[in-house]
Amino acid sequence: MNNSKHEAISSAPAKVILFGEHFVVYHNPAIVAAINKRIHVHAEVNNMPSISIKSGQKSLNIPTASNDNFIQVYDKTTTFLYPIFKCVKHVLSEKEKQTIGINLHINSEIPYGEGLGSSAASCVATIAALYSLFSNRDKHQIYNTAKIMEQNIHTNSSGVDCYVSTFGGIVDFEPNKGFSKIETAKKFSVLIGTTGVKHSTGEVVSQVKLFREKNLSHFKELSSKASMICTKARKAMDEGNELELGSLFTENQKLLSMLGVSHPLIEKLIERCINNGALGAKLTGAGRGGAIIALLPTDKNKEIADRISRESGKWMLVEFDHDGVAIG
Repeated sequence: MNNSKHEAISSAPAKVILFGEHFVVYHNPAIVAAINKRIHVHAEVNNMPSISIKSGQKSLNIPTASNDNFIQVYDKTTTFLYPIFKCVKHVLSEKEKQTIGINLHINSEIPYGEGLGSSAASCVATIAALYSLFSNRDKHQIYNTAKIMEQNIHTNSSGVDCYVSTFGGIVDFEPNKGFSKIETAKKFSVLIGTTGVKHSTGEVVSQVKLFREKNLSHFKELSSKASMICTKARKAMDEGNELELGSLFTENQKLLSMLGVSHPLIEKLIERCINNGALGAKLTGAGRGGAIIALLPTDKNKEIADRISRESGKWMLVEFDHDGVAIG
């Protein structure tokens, strides 16, 4: 089989968890949305053969035939590229192309390690570009492969990040039922603020597990409230009710604070958003650092975003992305 292309480009969106983080681990629903900030990948075949990956100031160049574990001792500063290396190796093996090499150039609009799905978007965009080299553009196969590959980063990944990055839109995820799309009556405007505090998702999840074990009755009460918030949020989005949706952001944040996954900087950024006209705000993702999201009135979104971003911190005004992974 000959390569159909010498090079290919793709991109995949980041995500925010709107409602339900942590509780989803215990069979609660969660609502997750793709946003219009992307990771871009340019892939090209080389004849070395080697796998060359460049992302920002980090780069990696090793023989295609290298053992998968080689990268982990190759250079400690590039170990975060390991999942991308695994993606390349997997696709080349699947397509029986182990004798060729690949150059990857990755450009990201997504802050790394802030809970915005950068790892999933990297896997989705990389696999999409590589499949495109071999004339395979099926989104379902991209998703299924990316989900497996992301488990190199997050062992117990549910696949929701990869799903949203692949298919876009706003997704209601229920562990026992799967995914369903949520349609909205209007566009919503979300401001993302990053704390700059890195966190380990695994460690925070473990801390929540310990909280649950010690406070089972209280956790069940919080979990029930979180589920009800998701139900109300779906209705608010369906009706285009900004005020209700913003109020639910803040209500969800109170539950997350009770779980112990907030952080002084998170609370500070949330307070700044509310004081400057946001309709509601909450952390997104694991917490204990990472990012917050604030819902802004659509008709005043830029004005309010400008006021909030005058102070310290990194801010991004975003909309929901409904396209998912893009190829070419």
